[in-house]
Amino acid sequence: MGSMKSWLAIATCLALVGCQTAPPSAPLVVSPEPVLFTPEIGLADSQRLSKAIALLSEGSTGQAKAELQAYLEKMPNSKVANNLLTQINTPISEYFPSEFVAITLTNGESLSTIAKQYLGDALQFYALAQYNNIENPGKTTIGQVVHVPLTNKARAFIDFKINKGMDTSSTEQDHQADSEFQDQSGEEVASDNAEIVTLVGIEQMRLLLTQKQYQDAIEVYEQLGPNRTINEKDMRALIAAYRTSAIATADSNPALASSYYQQTGNLVADAGDSLLALEMFNLSMQLNSDNALSEQNYNSLKSELTDAYHRDASLAYRRQELEKAIDLWQKLLTIDPEHVHAINYLIQAQRLKDKLQRLE
Repeated sequence: MGSMKSWLAIATCLALVGCQTAPPSAPLVVSPEPVLFTPEIGLADSQRLSKAIALLSEGSTGQAKAELQAYLEKMPNSKVANNLLTQINTPISEYFPSEFVAITLTNGESLSTIAKQYLGDALQFYALAQYNNIENPGKTTIGQVVHVPLTNKARAFIDFKINKGMDTSSTEQDHQADSEFQDQSGEEVASDNAEIVTLVGIEQMRLLLTQKQYQDAIEVYEQLGPNRTINEKDMRALIAAYRTSAIATADSNPALASSYYQQTGNLVADAGDSLLALEMFNLSMQLNSDNALSEQNYNSLKSELTDAYHRDASLAYRRQELEKAIDLWQKLLTIDPEHVHAINYLIQAQRLKDKLQRLE
């Protein structure tokens, strides 16, 4: 019995020693689940390609790749989609040469325009962004320095600018140089490149509007240039963006808010609402009395409206359409309370209306 107790004591001691000296087990390392991107359901082919370009423009590479792969299942020979997918899948050190030229962006330039002018393909905006470690390819700023890889096309364009005595350190003369370069080389400017530059900008603008990043959306829209055209839905969203931005900046930056109201007025006038446009120009002048363009637009539109109201009201008066004439002159006087002719004719129309009512 004693030997049994001794054996148990020894066994217990060994067990305790074993517990103390055994190394602690390593914690389990759980690898994070890979993010799976799936293409959006219900998109038409053209919508899917536009969405992919927009996603790349904002740096959402994973989702863009999913959309491109889905698009290529239906359109396997698409040069645009294959081009973009190649940029995504190819290491940037293999895609572009290491030698580069540094240029400074001026007003209206983007990675798409740089890619078109220096690399010959606006679609290479994405690879150019990767080359410069730019997370959001669709957002550049005036004064930003961009490294342009010295491909054969880029070298030829730079050499052309040097021979013309142009500044090669900025994009200020690029549009002129590009036009002359194309004429000299006999190459035709690819119209699809110009369309892609616009497409990238418009799709980027739409995404920013959806995300309510209004001032960023405005910046992208204004980079599209004077010949930009947008559909009615985009127009309404952009008007709301300008107006919201004007309200938000009215106290902190009146001059900026004034410019936002001015642009709101321009867009509203293009949409056909002259009265609201007049109100926007007026708000712009109230915030910045030095805004000469808003003042010019306001006076021009005011004259146009008052002339139209007075003409239509006079015609209605001659036809004895007194209610219509009175309504039009009253609208005119809300715009120009000191319009003498409108005041006099309105009084006459109201007197005639009262006289006719008494005869009934």
